[in-house]
Amino acid sequence: MQAMTPDSISDLVAARSTEIIETRRQFHVIPELGFEENETAKAIADRLTAAGLEVETGIGKTGLVGVLKGAKPGPTLMIRADIDGLPVDELTGLDFASTNGRMHACGHDGHITMAVVAAEILAGLKDQLAGTLIFVFQPAEEIVMGALAMIDDGLFEKYPADRVIGTHLWNQIPTGTIGVNRATVFASADQFRLTVHGKGGHGAMPHTTIDPVAAIAEIISTAQTVVSREVPPNDMGVLTFGQIHGGSAPNVIADSVTVEGTVRAYTPETRIQIMQALERIAANVAAAMRASTSFERIHGAPPVINDPEVAAWVTQQASLVVGEGNAREWEPVSVGDDMAEFNDRVPGVYFLLGAAHDDETVAERGIEGHHNAKFDWSEDCLPLGVEVFVRSAVDYLS
Repeated sequence: MQAMTPDSISDLVAARSTEIIETRRQFHVIPELGFEENETAKAIADRLTAAGLEVETGIGKTGLVGVLKGAKPGPTLMIRADIDGLPVDELTGLDFASTNGRMHACGHDGHITMAVVAAEILAGLKDQLAGTLIFVFQPAEEIVMGALAMIDDGLFEKYPADRVIGTHLWNQIPTGTIGVNRATVFASADQFRLTVHGKGGHGAMPHTTIDPVAAIAEIISTAQTVVSREVPPNDMGVLTFGQIHGGSAPNVIADSVTVEGTVRAYTPETRIQIMQALERIAANVAAAMRASTSFERIHGAPPVINDPEVAAWVTQQASLVVGEGNAREWEPVSVGDDMAEFNDRVPGVYFLLGAAHDDETVAERGIEGHHNAKFDWSEDCLPLGVEVFVRSAVDYLS
């Protein structure tokens, strides 16, 4: 039996360096959209089963869980990875680029890889572990529905955990740097649908109508004061109107106009505040212009907020991998992620794994950021993420 030492853990990961890259590329060529990750889930399940984990599939439609029990009783650590891709035609020019009109344009192929390989390594160490490891492979993160689907299927009732950790690789953070925040990592991500109801009529006789286009224009303009005048300057909020639908002809005043958009915030309080302010402004401005409104909030994800105690622990483990000072606080990012649903229920940490290519490679290949058809990242980050998972598990279950 191999003793678990800092050097031996590094050696176990290094011995799989080629396999880690191959695994990432195998998953990269089979991207699937949320709740359609059938081939992906089967490939994960096959690997976990072969490693000796107990596997349950079909949790939250296409999600799955792998359980690894140590030789002795002890605490339970959950490791979560998202598995879905995006509806993007890949333009990276990579030899292993996807060709099915889908793309792992947010690094989820890397997330899968790190969790799978960590599970395999830890399976070889199970006789030295005191406790249980639960590996959760979550579908449909990109449509912010997969976490709740798994939770509604009884994830935490079947697989209770004491701590949860996960990672999101980030190609705008240098490879070799790991961001571990003691509070907010990602913003909340909600959508809204606002309809202004007026009275249609002839474009040449606007006095006989109630023009919803004029009302929606005023609402959009006034709503710009929500963040600038209602959210404290030391807080963060985003209110974006992304779509406007209304009207059928140039000379027709429509009966109604609908706008859709998104709200982002770093705190639960600001998340609620912005939505309430928008609904209030819309109703009052519309009423002043003789129109009415209907407002629909489309639930997304809460902000991803790390537990400070777990963050301090993960920072310690990550520092053993990338060196003192290279695992540190990082600026929160205004994107959303339903890892928040895990952190809201179990003390947890979502750490940012630096995955940037060097500047010359970025310029030469025209590499872009997340959700872009030219998104790419350095595979050198993968062994680092695997090692953080393994070290964290070994330390917590020792």
